[in-house]
Formats: sequence, C-alpha cells, structure tokens
Amino acid sequence: MHSHLTAIKLIAGATMALAAGCTASSQSDNTEALQIDMLADIDRPDFDETSLKDVRYALLDTATEALLGEYAQIQGVIGDTVIVHDMTAMGDNSRLLLFDANDGHLIRSIRHIGQGPGEYRWIRGVVTIPERSEIILLSDKAHRYTTDDRYIESYSMSSKHGGALPIGSAERGIHETDAFDGDLHIYQYDDRMTPVDTLVINNYEPRWISIAFNQSDKESLINIVDTVYSLVPGEMQPVAVLSRGVKALTPEVEHKVYIGRTDYEQAERERQGYIEFLRFINDGPRFTVTYAYGGRNYFDTYSHKSGKLIARRSFSDSDEDAGLLIPHDGRTMHITNYPFISNGRYYSIVSEDETLGSDGEPSEELNRALISWSVEGE
Repeated sequence: MHSHLTAIKLIAGATMALAAGCTASSQSDNTEALQIDMLADIDRPDFDETSLKDVRYALLDTATEALLGEYAQIQGVIGDTVIVHDMTAMGDNSRLLLFDANDGHLIRSIRHIGQGPGEYRWIRGVVTIPERSEIILLSDKAHRYTTDDRYIESYSMSSKHGGALPIGSAERGIHETDAFDGDLHIYQYDDRMTPVDTLVINNYEPRWISIAFNQSDKESLINIVDTVYSLVPGEMQPVAVLSRGVKALTPEVEHKVYIGRTDYEQAERERQGYIEFLRFINDGPRFTVTYAYGGRNYFDTYSHKSGKLIARRSFSDSDEDAGLLIPHDGRTMHITNYPFISNGRYYSIVSEDETLGSDGEPSEELNRALISWSVEGE
C-alpha cells in the first residue's frame, strides 16, 4: 500500500539517526537548522521586539446555526473565508462553519452526519485546497467537498489503530500518525489520499509526552524531544534544535517524575521543573515555540535568520491578563487559544469574556468574535 518504509531510530532520547538509504538529513549533519539554547534566556522577563499591524476584529453572526460552542477551532482560511470546526471533540454535532473574515457573517454550515456517501460520524481534521475552493473532511474516510457544500467524492484512510488526528495540507502533504507494535508510524498522503510514504520511528512509546505534532500554515511539524522537523513526502527535514539542557523533559525524565506515579499533584510539581514543549508556529521569518515551565505558559519567538530571541509572552491560568495581548480600537484583547496562521496572517476566535459589541460592552446576545493580525520585525 505504501511506496516504501523509512526507519528512524531514537538515540539517547534527544537525537535521531536516519537509517541507511533514507533521503532525509539527520540532525547531526544538518548545519542549516537553528541551534537554540533555551536555558540562555530562561529567566528573561517578557519583552517584544516585533510589532503587530493590520489588526482586524469582526463580531460573528448571531444566527442560531452560527452560534459557536465551547469547542471551536479555526481549521483553515481560503481567501476571506475562515473555516471553523465546532465540536472539535468527537460527536454527532461535529460541523464546519464558514465565516466571512471581514464582517463575521455566516456564509454557510457544512454538516453531513450519517453513514451514506460523503457522510461521517465526526470530523477528525480538515484540509483546504484554496486554489479550487475545496475542503477535505478527514474522518474514517476522507470526504471532498467544495466550499459551496457540493460533495465530490470520498477516499479511504489507512489508519487501523485509532491514531492521532490527521494534519497537513494539500500542497505539502497530509499526515496521520499511528502508534502500535512499539513504533510510531507517520503515514503521508497526497490530496487524493494516495499514500506517498510511511515514516517509522522505532522504539516509540505512546505515553511519551516528548513528541508533539501540529500544523503551521501549510506544513506539518513534529518534535522528537528537542528537535523540530518539518514533514514533507518521504522526509523529515530539521527546522530547529531547541536545547533544554538539564531541564529537558526527555522520555527518561517522564518515566521518573510522571509515568506510573500515584500522587498526581506531586508528579505535576516535579514536572514543572522541566520545560515541556506544547506547540510550534513557523511563519517564515520567525519561529514561535510555546512551552510550559514552572507553572507558566510561554510564547517565545525567534528570528529564523539569527536564532535570536525577539519576543516573549508568559502567563499562568490564574493571571487576569492571561494569553496573547492583541491591541484593538483602544483596548487589549487577551487571546487564550493557539492562533491559526495562513500566508503570514494570524487568526483567532475571541473568548466569550473578551467579546465586546459595538458599544464596547459584553452581551449574552453576542456570538463570539474573530480577530486577525500580522507581525513585522526580524
């Protein structure tokens, strides 16, 4: 079914060596990947050498079918259309809502719950094809629709083990992970869900939290402990090596301070002494890594050109001003969810508490809001 298998072995918990015959480069012989010592700036207070521009804020439509639930995430942007997946958790209410980014009005809702052609029980992931105004809804199968809600066709998915949510793009490849038989399998597909490769990480344990898998614009990123890779068909290309030194939350440390512990609170206190990667955002000239350390969450932004730390925002859940600070119309919005990036622009759904009407006041009659911005500097 797959074109070939590429075997990758974990070595010393922090580096990876690729098996003979693989076309990808290993971390050790790649000189272009950023080499960043995170401990060098670990005690630095918040600062920002970048600036935001073109901040846009739009109240979302208040029609009944447009009202967002608690679990709503932006899954794609096509032109001025923002695609929101409501009911991100699996369930029969899983649906897509297409909003106009300029004025927030609901363009349409896409929901096809059932067992017939093009129907599904839930949506696991969404892939956009902007040049054709199409979307691929990833579930037990992959269902292709136009943004006008016209069904085109469905494709089979290879996963048989209940793997992680599919992620990626039609342009740079769609990826789906499975962990079984002690290995991590990364299936790679094109936009018709035809398998193009399978990467295999040997001796992988699903309980390791040292591996994160997420999308940044059109690319899929995965970190293996301290090394961040961009996934492309047939390869894992190193993007950055983010060294945490003695504060690295390696698989060995996880076993020691977390796995199998019965005292959850004590285990959490011990884990706070280590840096835990959460998410990576790669926007071209900059690279942002989010992580937890010492009971706080951090958004650290680095220059791709120099590797210099150019911005930091840290907060805890108990902070009144928790989240990313986005100024708009004389006030500051606190964005508490991860932004979605498309073509260098960031998009986020504003929380209920932060959503204000045209009179500057919150109201139970409001839906939530959409905010977007660009970043300049370095």
